[in-house]
Amino acid sequence: MSLALELKTQALANARRHGSESEALEALEAASFPERKTERWKYTSLQALADGHLDGITSGEVSQPLPALSEFVVTLTNGELTGSTLPDGVNLHHDAPAVNGLETPFAIYNGAVARPVVLEVAANTRIEQPLHIQIQAASEAPAHCNPRVIVKLNTGAEATVIEHYHAEGQALTNAVTALITADNAQLTHYRLQGEEAGTLHIGTVIVDQQGVSKVDSYQLMTGNRLRRNDVRALVGKSGAELNMKGIFVVRDKSHVDNQMCVEHMVPHCESDQNFKGLAGESGKAVFNGRIHIHPGASGTNAELSNKNLLLNPGAEINTKPELEIYNDDVKCAHGTTVGQLDAGQQFYLQSRGIPAAQAKRMLSLGFVNELLMALPHQQVAEWATPWLEAELTHKQPAGDTAA
Repeated sequence: MSLALELKTQALANARRHGSESEALEALEAASFPERKTERWKYTSLQALADGHLDGITSGEVSQPLPALSEFVVTLTNGELTGSTLPDGVNLHHDAPAVNGLETPFAIYNGAVARPVVLEVAANTRIEQPLHIQIQAASEAPAHCNPRVIVKLNTGAEATVIEHYHAEGQALTNAVTALITADNAQLTHYRLQGEEAGTLHIGTVIVDQQGVSKVDSYQLMTGNRLRRNDVRALVGKSGAELNMKGIFVVRDKSHVDNQMCVEHMVPHCESDQNFKGLAGESGKAVFNGRIHIHPGASGTNAELSNKNLLLNPGAEINTKPELEIYNDDVKCAHGTTVGQLDAGQQFYLQSRGIPAAQAKRMLSLGFVNELLMALPHQQVAEWATPWLEAELTHKQPAGDTAA
């Protein structure tokens, strides 16, 4: 039996034990789990899941809970809601609306077994403090959990949401997040992913701009044994604006695969994607950014940029920007670069008495500093700066001067 078929069999067995509805089971039965020949998975192997992660459900206790970045915190542990403190104007319930744009088999499986946590912001309500959603898991043996979070902003609502992940041991987090915005809504979204190196993460994010709204999304992540992020944005009403920025770092033998797709379905909308990656040691990063302009989406303004640094020759970055345009009256731009640290700048710093490892770290921080400085909330910036510095501080054997 192939690994893809084995994973599908495990998912279906779990869904049936869960008592999933017939429609969910039918969708899961129709889904095809990826193989290495699957185009959008060709740089990411699911061999790590052969250890049996889909056979068990995480149930361990998290030894290092996440710090609160706001007074308003919602906590999911091993896929289940375990605590919430919410401001006036935000309603937490489990009556999930339909989520558009879900395509991956892992997201379909999540929908078949997860109990959704829905955070709905009332119309014309401005939430002053961020909503910090802590999603954490732990398991000593290979196992998985299925958190499902839906954030819905009604007409005129304004909110900031911090989606923050932590996992320990051999936990696989199979997550789905949906962000739904109505007319005149404004959402600032953070996705912070810093799970332990031995954990796995397969995540899907849907941004569904059903109204004339503005969404700013900031995604910060490190590599682990397997990290896959499928982000799909549906820009569905004229006048909507989407901005996505991100930083990803892979060190040692860690892995990150980012698949970004922005669907411009209507006229006169704007989107901007700006991601930067850093890869060291034997780390492997994948970035596939796609802009899809539908036939009726005239007057679209869309941009995509992905810039990357290889910190040493053993690292690997595979990046591909894509434009798929079915309308002549648009303005689009895309580009990607992969380079190395500037030897002249490094020599200058070392000539001033700065050790080689520290010089590389300073230049690496400078490479992504533009995006760090763009973070609009102090709570997140205060978390992100030491997080990134720690990821770029790599312990080497004696006599090795690499960063």
